[in-house]
Amino acid sequence: MRQASNPFASSEACFNIGPKERQKRLIIGIAGITVGVIAFVLMRAAIAPWWANLALLPIFFAGATGVIQWRKKTCVAFARRGVRNLDSGIEAIEDEAERQALNERAARITLESFAFSALATVLAIFLSLIG
Repeated sequence: MRQASNPFASSEACFNIGPKERQKRLIIGIAGITVGVIAFVLMRAAIAPWWANLALLPIFFAGATGVIQWRKKTCVAFARRGVRNLDSGIEAIEDEAERQALNERAARITLESFAFSALATVLAIFLSLIG
């Protein structure tokens, strides 16, 4: 297992969104995953071809990204911009080590979100093929 190159990278002290911003991401994440499941059910009911399930990938990706950002207290877009919003407005992050740690965390969030969305989409395709 690769160790983090930055002491902030795995630290709970390093985050860039506060409780209100986290709440927004949780709501969007749950909504995205819910929309993906509903879309899958509707496609099953309409007897859509298996490849139509590929359209679920970006929906599940958006949902997973929201939930994972909520869990990790890190907004991917804010990390890329080098800013934070701890519920008192957007402010620049001056500490370079903290910025680097947040960028590493953002990359991990993106990877985890893609892994979840790919797995969910493959599951949807599998279910459409067997049923």
